[in-house]
Amino acid sequence: MSALAFETALKGTQAYKFILSDLKMGLGHAYAVISSDDDIVDEFFTLIAASVYCENDNSACFTCAECRKILHGNNADVFHINENRDKIKVDDVSKMLSSVYIKSLSGRKLYFIHRADLMNVQAQNKLLKTLEEPPEGVTIFLGVANESAMLDTIKSRSRSIHLDLFDEETIYKTMLSLGYDENMSTVAAACCEGMLGKARKIAASPEYAATFNSALETLVSLGRSSDIVRLDGMIANQKNIGEFLDALSIIIRDILVVQKDGGMILSKHAYGKIASLAESYSPLALAKILGIINDTRRQLSLNVNALSAVDNLLFSILEVRHKCPKS
Repeated sequence: MSALAFETALKGTQAYKFILSDLKMGLGHAYAVISSDDDIVDEFFTLIAASVYCENDNSACFTCAECRKILHGNNADVFHINENRDKIKVDDVSKMLSSVYIKSLSGRKLYFIHRADLMNVQAQNKLLKTLEEPPEGVTIFLGVANESAMLDTIKSRSRSIHLDLFDEETIYKTMLSLGYDENMSTVAAACCEGMLGKARKIAASPEYAATFNSALETLVSLGRSSDIVRLDGMIANQKNIGEFLDALSIIIRDILVVQKDGGMILSKHAYGKIASLAESYSPLALAKILGIINDTRRQLSLNVNALSAVDNLLFSILEVRHKCPKS
């Protein structure tokens, strides 16, 4: 098994190739690693550090002494800030900067700020001076989930690296390599929105697979208004209705895809039922249902009664299917 859960997938990304290219020419002083997947950013930071110090041509071999130091947090020139992903205040940045100008042992010092977008404005301005006049041999990496939270002055002084979302096949194979079975790996790949960190959480959660199956069976069973009484209580009692709505959205999108190109669906393990549902809904109805699901999310965020919101969701799905029949 790889030293990192996502090592193989990460080494295949354009983001990693970008870092390797810069390593050959000389690292810059600041990078913003942009991704909403916190887990993948954490591993990417470890991969970067291993690549910088690896004794085997910057390959991040994870077997040499320097790579092992990175894995065990024993490299004195590598600093991780805000690994707990809390809000970052001026004092936190000041503490970090207190070591920036101390000479490194290796000639290169790396600072990894996890969820740098959680820095308040004062903290970002405190960091800005160092980004404007960086010490020689220091590189600062900013993990950014929400670019809009970063000051333009910070962004302009950092090279942006976008960690792209992963395709379903890569996620599926990665989950299998981590020991998850084919069914859970398939559900994870279908429902994770391209995020490996989210995929691992889904694959490790039997409840999520049950939620996905519940969403699918809801659409299969929803034929007339009398079915709503039977279904709404079951849905409203879901541990996480948000996950139920996510699964429902994925299934609706897959039904749309089946009507165009069945080979492109995410939920391949449920192809038979999804293909059958595709015969019952028009593309216009499916598009409207996606909007209804989003409206239900908004209602729940405003603390609308869950049972009432679910009732409205199911009635609306039936109504739209009736008003927008498949020709």
